[in-house]
Amino acid sequence: MNAAKRIKKMLDENSQCKQLAVLKELALALELKLPFDLTALAQLDGAHFQLAQHLLADWHGEQHIDARGRLIERLLAENPALMRPPVVRRAVRGAAVKASQPVV
Repeated sequence: MNAAKRIKKMLDENSQCKQLAVLKELALALELKLPFDLTALAQLDGAHFQLAQHLLADWHGEQHIDARGRLIERLLAENPALMRPPVVRRAVRGAAVKASQPVV
């Protein structure tokens, strides 16, 4: 079974796992070209880390496109704010950064 399909199956079984949350973030970062903190991968146990490696390999080789599409559909349904166009996401992120900076 390919990595995207295995992650989707894990989501169906137990979507509250902290390690699964890292895999979800990785998949979204790959699809939406968002930054991803690699230190999160170092905190995964062996099985989840290996699954992350398989996901990266599948993504890099552009394999299992259908399974990837179904996984991303599921993840975007859980995070509707990510479905906004990239320009809007950048503008919102930029506004949040500006709001957090002290006024001089």
